[in-house]
Amino acid sequence: MRLLCGIGLAVLLLTVGCGGPVVATISGTVTLDGQPLNEGLIRFVPVDGQSATSDAPIKNGRYTAQVPTGERRVEITAPKVVGKKKMYDTPDSPEVDVVEELLPPQYNVQTTLKTTVKKGANQASFPVTLQ
Repeated sequence: MRLLCGIGLAVLLLTVGCGGPVVATISGTVTLDGQPLNEGLIRFVPVDGQSATSDAPIKNGRYTAQVPTGERRVEITAPKVVGKKKMYDTPDSPEVDVVEELLPPQYNVQTTLKTTVKKGANQASFPVTLQ
């Protein structure tokens, strides 16, 4: 009898205790002034702060991410090379790119973009502009 109760308790804990956040796939496009955004990063931040933030690279205007379900704030960043600088203050120092954010703050640090991720496959496209 004791063994049967122990097995029943183990089965109950396995079926109830394994519930974490449901993760879904979201994919889509990001366009800049009507053209695919060449390169960037898209981040999905939980509005309620209760689950993980997810991000994915943007390549040729397309992205795919694994994201916990729920309402998400969307942040999009894109690098813009504005110059070069030396890594070290020596004559033979290699140069590196100087990069700034291409997109206006309303798409990243002050984002106004949102989406709701549901179970299963999700599609969301984000047209952004420089104005």
